[in-house]
Amino acid sequence: MSAHDILIMMGLVLSAGIATQLLADYIKLPAIVPLLAVGVLLGPEVLNIVRPDELGIGLRVIIPLIVAIIVFEGGMALDITYLRQVSRVVRNLITIGCIVTALLGAAIAHWLVGLDWSLALLFGALVSITGPTVINPLLRRAAVTQKLKTILIAEGVLVDAVGAVLAVVVLEVILAQHQPLTGFSEWAIRVGGGAFIGIAGGWLLGRGLQQIGKQFSAELTRLSALGGAIAIYTIADTFSAEAGIAAAAAAGIVVGNTRFPHEEEVHHFKGDLTTLGIGVIFILLAANIQFGDLAVLGWNGVLGVAALMLLVRPAAVFLSTVGTRLTIKERLFISAVGPRGIVSASFATFAALRLEDAGYADANLLIGLVFMVVIGTVVVQSFSTPWVAKWLGVRPMLTVIIGADPLGRDLARNLQSQGEEVVLIDRDPASVAQARQQELTVLEGDASHEQVLRKAGIERAHSIVATTSSDKANLLVCQLARSRFGINDLVARVNDDANIKMFTELGIRSMSPNAVAVMVLENLLRRPSTLQLLTDLDPGKEVREATLYNQVFFGKALKDLSLEGDVLIVMIRRANKLFVPHGSTTLAQGDQITIIGASEDAAYAASNFELQTGTGKASVVGATPDMSS
Repeated sequence: MSAHDILIMMGLVLSAGIATQLLADYIKLPAIVPLLAVGVLLGPEVLNIVRPDELGIGLRVIIPLIVAIIVFEGGMALDITYLRQVSRVVRNLITIGCIVTALLGAAIAHWLVGLDWSLALLFGALVSITGPTVINPLLRRAAVTQKLKTILIAEGVLVDAVGAVLAVVVLEVILAQHQPLTGFSEWAIRVGGGAFIGIAGGWLLGRGLQQIGKQFSAELTRLSALGGAIAIYTIADTFSAEAGIAAAAAAGIVVGNTRFPHEEEVHHFKGDLTTLGIGVIFILLAANIQFGDLAVLGWNGVLGVAALMLLVRPAAVFLSTVGTRLTIKERLFISAVGPRGIVSASFATFAALRLEDAGYADANLLIGLVFMVVIGTVVVQSFSTPWVAKWLGVRPMLTVIIGADPLGRDLARNLQSQGEEVVLIDRDPASVAQARQQELTVLEGDASHEQVLRKAGIERAHSIVATTSSDKANLLVCQLARSRFGINDLVARVNDDANIKMFTELGIRSMSPNAVAVMVLENLLRRPSTLQLLTDLDPGKEVREATLYNQVFFGKALKDLSLEGDVLIVMIRRANKLFVPHGSTTLAQGDQITIIGASEDAAYAASNFELQTGTGKASVVGATPDMSS
């Protein structure tokens, strides 16, 4: 194939990737599914327009670079505050979970499909990789709590590195380039070395972006971030094969938690590159599929894929989360989300070529089985993940905000940063456009119409906040939400102080911007420390409110409670009376308890107080994200 032909083919792949994702968004389908279909259609098995094998070594250059950018962007999306809260779970998933998946996956490949043990172990290593190329699009379709999102994205980003290096080492052991014991030490050195280069490089890149952003434009800052990410990956991969993925993941986490000018533009730019990259690699992946490799596996291959999803993944997750605070429903959801992506498929292709050269006749079975796992997990979980999230009840609390003006947008961002799902409604196209530019979920329409509220998902909303400049509109929407949808948690902005009494009498909690400004200024003047308690908490600290539903605590004195971790009960509201409790204070059903402490500990205590049949709700009153660099 000439250079001109390759140029035309890659141009077609890029165009097809973009067009397919536009179509998928329009028809509300997971983009990965039509991307795979288009890849197969354009590939040698059907139209024979896209022929990845003719790219030769170029394929081994294009895909790793795109994967590195995707992994770096995935790392940037991880908030270190949330990552610290779930660090034990993530650590176990990328170590215990990875090993369990590799071993059980090998057993399935050997006993069910018939691969010999050496190839079966390589298969196990390959399918231990989930990867952000698939996880991120799935989670964009299935709104889940911030905790679950952080766990799954972190696992996908980090296990890419751990699993890829494990697969390299297993392949080298098979080809007798390493003894098994030496291979294990080589695996540890590559992962550790890549992570070290990534952390150091990410720190330097973050400091560099701080200076570049001050002196240069947003465009040059974006390009500097891209160039730095590729440089870190290249340096690490020069140090050791496949160490670049570990470096990209570590660097992304460091840079993503560094504050620098034009930071938001860099995130958007990386997101655009990731979307483009996913389109390219999945079309190339699908075009590389050979029907014969899949057909030879037959129903045993299908059973193997089912066993990985229904037996191996849950076993790995439950063993990795023993002794953690994850609920059964949260563990089940993580078990249901473990799609394999481009890293598994691309490395399987590379490994099969080397194994065929070494005389392994079953190399085609290996690549066929890996491709079947990728296709099966991606297609099934693209459709099942939103349904499973809804069925298990692990979606975050939904707040509908009426008004996408600056106040509504700022409130939406704050609630999202605390893990809540937020939908804005506004009929002003300019406000809607600004909300979309800030990557907020917004619906254009009149919130006084029932169909608009239903489209926003009001049936599963726990709160309505009306922030428009019209008191009449705010009152109308709140009354509609209560009378038609049974929502009682209603909050409204009151623009005319004379209307506050009317809102209050109707059971709508309200605030006047003028009154709030006066209160804040007075507190700054007379009670600065009290105001600081809620507005300037240490990173990772929260103030939470919870209503007591758990019968275990009824009649118990505070001194007899065994609250885990760094938490303190500071106030109790009972029968509309607020008081500061002491050690002998006994708890009663319906008490509204105010808790302050470490984010995870406060959340755990609040969930325990509200534990019942699922009707209790906890709300974050004050939270300070980790803004350290």
